[in-house]
Amino acid sequence: MHTYDTPAPVSAVVDIVFGSVRFVAGDRATTVVEVTPADSTWDLDVKAARDAEIDFSDGRLTVKHRQMRLANLFQSRHGRVDVVVELPAGSDVQGTTASGSFTVEGAAGAVRLKTPTGDVRVERAASLRVRTVGGDVTVGHVTGDADVSGNGAIRLDRVDGDAVVKNIGGTSVLGEIGGDLRVNSANGDITVGAARGTVNVKTASGDLRLGEIGTGPVELYTPNGDVEIGVPHGTAVALDARATAGRVREYAGAVATTERTVKVRARTHGGDITINYV
Repeated sequence: MHTYDTPAPVSAVVDIVFGSVRFVAGDRATTVVEVTPADSTWDLDVKAARDAEIDFSDGRLTVKHRQMRLANLFQSRHGRVDVVVELPAGSDVQGTTASGSFTVEGAAGAVRLKTPTGDVRVERAASLRVRTVGGDVTVGHVTGDADVSGNGAIRLDRVDGDAVVKNIGGTSVLGEIGGDLRVNSANGDITVGAARGTVNVKTASGDLRLGEIGTGPVELYTPNGDVEIGVPHGTAVALDARATAGRVREYAGAVATTERTVKVRARTHGGDITINYV
């Protein structure tokens, strides 16, 4: 275990081969890092923990494995480690693994995580960038912008800024998006609770549900699935909807009470389009 005096937020970078990484951001004036073998009875894990290099200078913590050529990464046997970093709230964290999971607890600053295979869980971040090819992504609250790319279940409860989501295959569930939203999915349903700005949501196959629109404009497209859009009562809508093999249903709402008109464009080939006033 290594302990450093850090009265202010720091920057932490963890770069390991295989294993799990947990960042814990809280009300503290020290930074503590511990690297342990995932299985203390397994020699490869013990060696991997022993080979981890830990350094702290000028407010920057680094935890990494000794440099290995990429060509040999999956041709040799490597152990797994568990890394825990406890640091002051508001600290920036960055992590990379060849295969492993990430967890960020507490209120972190900028969060940047990349893992080909492994789940990612983030409680709170000032900004977020996640890249994973195989694993689920679960995020609580991002006070700034969020950019997530994955292949699995993606959940963002709240993003105060802009949000970009790319999902190769899996459901995407988003809560409230305060800024602009762009979602692209190769296969999977997309559900959005509320989007306050510009919306561009597309999937190659799946249903689209937008609970409440904001200022717009809004564009939704799925070749095979239903589309549901929620419009706040009193909002004027310029609707351009087309369902090639289905129906378009618009349930009447209250008379518009604002001069602003929100443009909504929706397309589906194999489903229905429903406009609800909420």
